[in-house]
Amino acid sequence: MGKVVLFIAMSLDGYISRENGDIDWLWQEKDYGYSPFIETIDTVFLGRHTYEQIFQMTDEFPYKQKDVYVVSNVQEGSDQYATYLQPEQIIPLIQMLRNDQNKNVWLVGGSQLIHHFMHNNLIDEYQIAIQPTLIGSGVKLFRDHDHEQQLELREAKPYPDGMLVLTYHKLGS
Repeated sequence: MGKVVLFIAMSLDGYISRENGDIDWLWQEKDYGYSPFIETIDTVFLGRHTYEQIFQMTDEFPYKQKDVYVVSNVQEGSDQYATYLQPEQIIPLIQMLRNDQNKNVWLVGGSQLIHHFMHNNLIDEYQIAIQPTLIGSGVKLFRDHDHEQQLELREAKPYPDGMLVLTYHKLGS
């Protein structure tokens, strides 16, 4: 059976970006386990704003070798790199990918999409890189929610520069 993984970096005070979506505070000179992780992934899910931000940050789309789905309330169809989905299409697609096709899914972000996946109990593993930087305000990784989920710590990997990558699994997975 495949799994859905949230692999993401956040500031020590819990933010994944500044209010305007900027991630200029995030260290990007090291891999922090990304290369071996991305090799295990078949499918990528992104929110529309996160997808659009990728094209502002780089000239080459980084997930060309993956099946990419962009969740949007307004956009439909597909483009050169991705297929657009409505939020109500997520659950049946995830069930098919994870259960029927044994695919591993990377939930990239942003926070609204992460919240939707959490609310529907779709995340099997959380890999969170905590950067020892306080940015004070921005977009929180976890929005306020009423969904309690018990997790089990599987690994805590510290790096010499202070980055800490925590891996949690949903209990029962």
